[in-house]
Amino acid sequence: MSENYDHPTMAWYITPHGFGHAVRSLEVIRRFMSRVPEVRLTIVSDLPDFLIEQHLGIMPSVRRKRLDVGMVQRDSLRFDLDATRATLEKLRRSHERLVDEEKRFLLELGADVMVSDIAFIPFYAADRAGIPGIGMGNFTWDWIYASYRDSDERWDPLIEWCRGGYRLCDLLLRLPMHGDCSSCPRITDVPLVARKPSCTRRESRAILGCEKDRKAYLISFSELHMDESALRRLESMNNALFFFKRPLRFDFANGRSIDGLELSYVDVVGAMDAVITKPGYGIVSDCLATGTPMIYTDRGPFPEYDILVREMERHLNTVYLSSEDFCRGAWESAVEQIEGMPPRTVSMRLDGADVCVGLILDCLAGREDVKAGTVGSRDGAGRRHAGMEPDLESPVVVPVEDSIDLHTYRPADIRDLLDDYLEAARGKGFEQVRIIHGKGTGALRAMVQSILRKHPLVLSFREADGPGGGWGATLATLRPAERNGC
Repeated sequence: MSENYDHPTMAWYITPHGFGHAVRSLEVIRRFMSRVPEVRLTIVSDLPDFLIEQHLGIMPSVRRKRLDVGMVQRDSLRFDLDATRATLEKLRRSHERLVDEEKRFLLELGADVMVSDIAFIPFYAADRAGIPGIGMGNFTWDWIYASYRDSDERWDPLIEWCRGGYRLCDLLLRLPMHGDCSSCPRITDVPLVARKPSCTRRESRAILGCEKDRKAYLISFSELHMDESALRRLESMNNALFFFKRPLRFDFANGRSIDGLELSYVDVVGAMDAVITKPGYGIVSDCLATGTPMIYTDRGPFPEYDILVREMERHLNTVYLSSEDFCRGAWESAVEQIEGMPPRTVSMRLDGADVCVGLILDCLAGREDVKAGTVGSRDGAGRRHAGMEPDLESPVVVPVEDSIDLHTYRPADIRDLLDDYLEAARGKGFEQVRIIHGKGTGALRAMVQSILRKHPLVLSFREADGPGGGWGATLATLRPAERNGC
């Protein structure tokens, strides 16, 4: 294993159960790669390539393997509990082989740490390999499956198998809107991991081609079938535009695909009058980050659902749409209700990605402490150890590096942020810094370069070369700090 934690080696397992787990993990990975460009990282999952590349901008090393059943879907709105249990039982019969394979993989990779969101088998493997196993999530699968045991006792050994893995988790980074995670012996609460738009609402709507006199709604599902009569009913709502993204494919007059547009998904969410969806962690986080209202329907018997709905209703304008009306395309009443609600402002911390990166780096800097449970830990009963609970109301102090990623900040904050960052970077002696603004429409890039052009601490700037980000990043050369002579 590597002993140089300036160049760490990581294995990051991501459950393919819904895209929400992927989106939040990839956001933390993106922030980690920005902070530690030398990281050697392998993603272990069977997520589609387009989703990974879309969020990271590059295609990292990916090991195609699924170690997580999640929930087997009958369709976009219903689970198949019998198929889920049968698939999990089949996986359990291969426990020793799977754990041994992952142990060998971690050792051959030279992994310094393993992170899982939130598959449990990797914790067995990390323990056998003798490396820290960090979890990130808002629930554990044993809690989900336990809700089905009353009607079928065959779940019991499977639940205990899940718990056995989570008990080996050295540190769980527990996200907001969480369920019972007490199977993990050491827990640190972190703020919401959320992406922020890089374009203003007006800029995004212009790119989307939204007419000023029409409302815009995003249909947010990873899979959805709507029959011809439902599509024709949506088509009759001619004052509304309905946007969707692959793998969804619809053909109706006021339906528009966002594929190929230079907009991130959260930019699109921020441009909408509402999102129409079933509550999942990823889309709820995007709506919380942008303050976008939600029209939501059922998603089957899943314990996380009630928690997400409670938090949605606490922070956002929401309207419930029955699954029957949803499938019929009878959305008119819900749309009218959401349009009649006064605007609301969301007030919650959205810097969970930076907090998670900092905690993982802390673990890398003191692996033995992590294994001993002295980093932000709780005991098995969920009690916080003295002095270990993070203050979620206080600002997070992010170490000043020679690069800064602006994707997670609001455009209105960029000028003050750059002023503070450039002064701190020069104070640390950096001669050149890399400012990551992304490609997109070029609006954020133009803003950054306008600020740099007039900034007293900047000697010159230029677009980064290919490996440094291309025109998605700008390199700024700083004036040397003045020295007080004798």
